[in-house]
Amino acid sequence: MAGGDDGLELFQNVFRGGNRSHLYDVVMNYPKNISSVSGNDSSDAMNRFTVRAVNLPPSQVNPIRVPYRGRILKWPGDRIYFPWTFRVLDENASDGVSSVWTNLQKWSNYINDHETNRSADDWSNFTTQWQIMQKGYGSDSGNHTKKVVLEDCWPTSIGPISMDSNAIDTLVEFTVTVEYSYFTIDGVN
Repeated sequence: MAGGDDGLELFQNVFRGGNRSHLYDVVMNYPKNISSVSGNDSSDAMNRFTVRAVNLPPSQVNPIRVPYRGRILKWPGDRIYFPWTFRVLDENASDGVSSVWTNLQKWSNYINDHETNRSADDWSNFTTQWQIMQKGYGSDSGNHTKKVVLEDCWPTSIGPISMDSNAIDTLVEFTVTVEYSYFTIDGVN
């Protein structure tokens, strides 16, 4: 199929349309204590925002290098998970006061307070679970084709918001980086 005299028509008959990179959902949840910190009665309103660009997070199994008679045996070692970064379109919540950027800052402040330099003491109070799902296309549009669940997720970096009086026809965007303990993949774990 990769080459030869198979022709376009054969390829067309076996190609099923592929996956579309713009079809995805990110489902995040603020930890239960954050909704009360933000002054928001409904944490659901805080969870609804638009992730503009995202990648499925990578992981890597590092090799353990064992020297033996002039050669190196590479044995599978521990898996490491890299920080996950994505872009967000900032918008105000339904209360018209708080924004996505502000709510993420409140979460970060709960983890380590700007003024007191104190941290939350209970792991479950500042971590949560997030899901990243690639959606199907065509007849599979209601289903996800890939689903990754980030466990014990929390923000480490909330990027700046650029303001420019010369910027027209643009929306406010910023990046967020989160850490997590590990992830699971639907159909693998």
